[in-house]
Amino acid sequence: MWCLFSIVLFPILAEKTNAATELFQNADFESTSFSSNWVPIDCKLTSRTDDTYHGSRSLMVSNRHHPWSSPRQTFAVTPGKNYVVSMQFKLLNLPTGHAYAKVSMMLALTVNGHPHYTVLANMPLQQLKYGWTEISGNFHAQNGATTAAVYIQIQDTEVNFLLDAASAVELPHNSHWLSDATHRINTLRKAPVSFKLPQGVNVHGISIELVQKKRAFAFGTAVSASYMTDQSQRTYQDFVYNNFEWAVLENALKWRQMEWTENIINYDRPMNAIAALQSHGIKVRGHNMFWGVDQFVPQWLKAKSSSELLASMKNHVHEVISRTTGKLEHWDVNNENLHGDWYERHTADPDITEKMFQWIHNQEPGVKLFLNDYQVITSSAETTALKVQAARFKKDGVPVYGLGLQGHFSSHTIDMDVLKYRLDKVAESGLKLWITELTLSDTDNNRKAANLEKVMTLLFSHAAVEGILLWGFWDQKIWHKDNALFTGTNITANAAGQKYLDLFHKTWKTYFTHNIQPGNTIQTHAFKGDYLLNIKKNGHLIHQEHFSLDSTAKDIIINLTKTPL
Repeated sequence: MWCLFSIVLFPILAEKTNAATELFQNADFESTSFSSNWVPIDCKLTSRTDDTYHGSRSLMVSNRHHPWSSPRQTFAVTPGKNYVVSMQFKLLNLPTGHAYAKVSMMLALTVNGHPHYTVLANMPLQQLKYGWTEISGNFHAQNGATTAAVYIQIQDTEVNFLLDAASAVELPHNSHWLSDATHRINTLRKAPVSFKLPQGVNVHGISIELVQKKRAFAFGTAVSASYMTDQSQRTYQDFVYNNFEWAVLENALKWRQMEWTENIINYDRPMNAIAALQSHGIKVRGHNMFWGVDQFVPQWLKAKSSSELLASMKNHVHEVISRTTGKLEHWDVNNENLHGDWYERHTADPDITEKMFQWIHNQEPGVKLFLNDYQVITSSAETTALKVQAARFKKDGVPVYGLGLQGHFSSHTIDMDVLKYRLDKVAESGLKLWITELTLSDTDNNRKAANLEKVMTLLFSHAAVEGILLWGFWDQKIWHKDNALFTGTNITANAAGQKYLDLFHKTWKTYFTHNIQPGNTIQTHAFKGDYLLNIKKNGHLIHQEHFSLDSTAKDIIINLTKTPL
């Protein structure tokens, strides 16, 4: 159905910008002529000058009869290329009886003459008060692709909305991504350290040995709470202690698993596991306080009124935090909130997740609080949604520290240009990023090893990323066996597991030895973290000291005056 186009004029100063690589025509909607650009499909288009994101005009979309009723524009694509599409939207009303709506950006990619429809981006939980909001995503033009059309989809047809600042551009390919990433690693993850043996010390045969004990960057894994305390699982426990520095309990802190029946709560299982991990110097993330996806909500909660539900939620926070205070580094507050709105619906409060953050923060101000979600780096479906949600939380004064990006890669074809784009996009939030659930699903372990190295290198090189946690490692205790890096009763590395061990124990860990003469200064660059410095004379240990290396250069004077020689 084609529709009418009308113009509503308001006095405003005109402004128009064009990008050199822009693929859309009339991308900023400044022209009121839509004959060769934005095609209205089953809707009415109205040029507006009273409410714009930038420039002098925006486009109002109304008279919609289907979820896909929206203007769209077709542009040519080149097979093998990646593209990024974005625009600003503003909801003008909500469906009757609803506090929020879901907005999606759809792609119709013509391949060998046939349209293929894909979701590029979702923006769930959109409220009227949010105003102008970015929606964006990326796609790959596969072999046979000729044209692409992008449009907005909203399930509720009574919703009218504005559009502005649209853009479609090719994502540049960086053939030097690996050398760029390696340079960033050396710049971001290392710091200079020097050792000086003062002039006048009448001693020779002195050498230094620098041993890194802990990293500033976090490498960790999800673990089974039961296995961490089961005496028959010592091989599993020792493997965790020897090959990771962080851990997250896979299930034991989730409300539904912890309190399957109301008031019958298993605190011992998670707390004993946390104690075991901490006793071996392993830092622990809390996952998760709430999980608003319907199937993961405790069943007994579903019979409660909204007031009873709120009371139970607050009590849950109080009881858990009273036991975990000082023991956990992080909390995932409302897991996968972009994919689950059970708590929003049943409390009748669209801002309930912000309140969850505040409840935890009020009881334990020192713990770092996270939004944690998926389809952020493995897809563009929620990349921008998480960025926008985080920025909004910050603006509202919500005590959010960082963003958890799950990272379940189901395809063995991983585009590094796309992964870098998505990391950069979500990093625009200004928050720290943690890869909280990294998996690569592949039955070819050699290919999985190559992909693991590429993915971990790019992640480790990104300035906003502070940590990478695997979502399990062993085929006997893992979500999907194709994700395993280690197999069998002895937890033996496959090719991918060996790659992880090499990166963790060798490539990204500092071990440095050097002879030193009186009056000489030895300089090196070392990975940031905690160190043990051994000083030896003719190969025999004569002195030890500990120090931490951060972004500031460290100059160490070796004082042998109090050391027996």
